[in-house]
Amino acid sequence: MVQKESRVWARFGAEVKRLRSGAGITQVRLGGSVNMSDSLISAIENGTRAPKREYAEALDAALSTGGTLTRLWLDLNDSLGVPEWWRDISLLERAAVEIREYQMVLIPGLLQTADYARTAMRAGRLWDPDEVIERDVEARVSRLRSLQEGVFLWFVVDEFALRRVVGDTRIMNCQLDRVLSLIEDGTIRLQIIPQHAPQHPGMSGGLRILSFTDRAAVALAEHLVGEEIVDNPEGVRRCSKLYGALQAEALSPTASVAMLQKIRKGDQ
Repeated sequence: MVQKESRVWARFGAEVKRLRSGAGITQVRLGGSVNMSDSLISAIENGTRAPKREYAEALDAALSTGGTLTRLWLDLNDSLGVPEWWRDISLLERAAVEIREYQMVLIPGLLQTADYARTAMRAGRLWDPDEVIERDVEARVSRLRSLQEGVFLWFVVDEFALRRVVGDTRIMNCQLDRVLSLIEDGTIRLQIIPQHAPQHPGMSGGLRILSFTDRAAVALAEHLVGEEIVDNPEGVRRCSKLYGALQAEALSPTASVAMLQKIRKGDQ
């Protein structure tokens, strides 16, 4: 049977093929060592058959990968419940050792509570049924705990995004408490660009920059229905330069916490 999620499993299949070819093993030989037919191995490598977890474990053992395929299987399987455009990005996010993000309208998705995320999604996606919204809310609020341990997180946010009431005062207060808690326990660093900033360089929209230990950095530029991955060196360099300019216009982390506490108290 052809697997509907072929784009997801093609990534797994490509890794199987790379490891098999690197080991100098044919599909027939590999299939024999894991008690699979060569046609099944071929279907897995082509992404037209969804592998079971036990397949991944058996292939790991046969190819002496140290669990590489099982870990990839878990990542891909977890991503099946999120929108298709987000799958590759979510895997990049989980692999990142540093994430820098700028937002001008809403509090960054990694920091959102379920109520805040649900309200923001419902307001901007009138065409989606409740079950789709709930699926995406769960995917969003689970992102922070899915990141690597010790990942460095730095956010620059417009004051406007923190003062805008999303839903009602209760939802907003819980959301601000959440951000303050993440700052206080050292999970994130945050800077606020005040509304009166005269040289604001971030009016073109949200931006994220992801850095890794084993590959070049990428940038993510937001648009109406998702994010565009920018992976060419010049594009990433420009995005990094823009992020630096945003940090220069923002308040210091200490002053930003003081402002956030004032906003939470309802002070102008």
